[in-house]
Amino acid sequence: MPKPAGPRVVSDVMTHTAVAIGRDAPYKEIVALMDGWKLSALPVLEGEGRVVGVVSEADLL
Repeated sequence: MPKPAGPRVVSDVMTHTAVAIGRDAPYKEIVALMDGWKLSALPVLEGEGRVVGVVSEADLL
């Protein structure tokens, strides 16, 4: 049964598990994570979890 129309919340469109990569992640690891989690982009983290960028499927092509 579909949800009734109305306000949506973040949990309607996002998972509870966050997936990210480090700045030096190898190409194959990025592809495997995106494929395994069915993602089209990943945040790139540095140090204590500071986001320094995003890598997408388009970047890998």
